[in-house]
Amino acid sequence: MTKSLVVNCSLKPSKNDELLKAVKKFSECTTVQFRDIHASYEIDKDIDAVVISGSAARIVSPSHRDMFKGTVSLIRRLNLPIFSICYGHQLFCWSLGARVASLDEPVMNTFERVRIVEVDEIFAGFEKHQTIPLAQSHYDYVLRESLDEAGLVLIADSQSCEVEAIKHKHNPLYGVQFHPERINIKDQTCPEGHKVIENFYRNVVKR
Repeated sequence: MTKSLVVNCSLKPSKNDELLKAVKKFSECTTVQFRDIHASYEIDKDIDAVVISGSAARIVSPSHRDMFKGTVSLIRRLNLPIFSICYGHQLFCWSLGARVASLDEPVMNTFERVRIVEVDEIFAGFEKHQTIPLAQSHYDYVLRESLDEAGLVLIADSQSCEVEAIKHKHNPLYGVQFHPERINIKDQTCPEGHKVIENFYRNVVKR
């Protein structure tokens, strides 16, 4: 079975139970708090993939980005598959040179239909231009026009956000603006998010 390192980007003490529960369906995992990642931090040799969590941090805030210098350094040094989520996705894209901005209206704690632009490994089993319900909760986003210069390719968007999912042009690096780990909101259950996580492990990590 694969083993993953989950980078917990929460600003307040949090176990990220929802994310860990989802990842553990497909991989063994260990966690590290982003504050414990320094410039020379090295991950264990038995780690097969890195998952970067969401956060209440704002990618548009220089002071918030400054708190994640260690994580940015790790992203730039890694040669393992990466799956980054929400703020983790924004931080990942920004680390590679993409630009970020704030939504006119935040999208909070709701399912939104996300359109698949390209059926890639993480969207295996779905169809091009299909829309699937995925959990959203964010204020900021990555600018689509900046993806190419950062070496990234758009693979999903939505009505509220022009970049919902990306992949790296050459390496097994992925980012999603939505929260695939969250499949229950109020009285709604939409399991498609867990399928995206499963696809990452079955089709990208593949031990």
